[in-house]
Amino acid sequence: RDVLGSRGLGDVYKRQDLYGCLLTDKQNEIMDLYYNDDLSLGEIAAQLDISRQGVHDAIKKCETAMADYEEKLGLLKQQEAYLAELKEFKAQAMDVFNECKKKNYARDIAEKVIVLLENLDSKLDEFDNAEYTEEE
Repeated sequence: RDVLGSRGLGDVYKRQDLYGCLLTDKQNEIMDLYYNDDLSLGEIAAQLDISRQGVHDAIKKCETAMADYEEKLGLLKQQEAYLAELKEFKAQAMDVFNECKKKNYARDIAEKVIVLLENLDSKLDEFDNAEYTEEE
């Protein structure tokens, strides 16, 4: 049942979100049924009235195409770098906040750092909850 080893779910989902719009409707449907609905190759083949081998080949072709898109465009790599940068900013702000807590006279700074941390948390939440939709 497992076409792609351990199904490589993390990167597959991310790449599908980023590059799925570059696949055909049929390819997207197959990928959705396999990864999101967790259907077997046989179940997808029966549902779409194609061979099991056809489903297998389509999944491999989609994976290869999305890997090629990532290699050329690097959107996933850019996205991961942005997330790492946000997390680093948050860590730095936490360091400042913890230093301010140690000193009574730094209360104003600590309050500003709290606002900064809340803003960073908001951005990180947006990133984690982002849904990529195709424009119609």
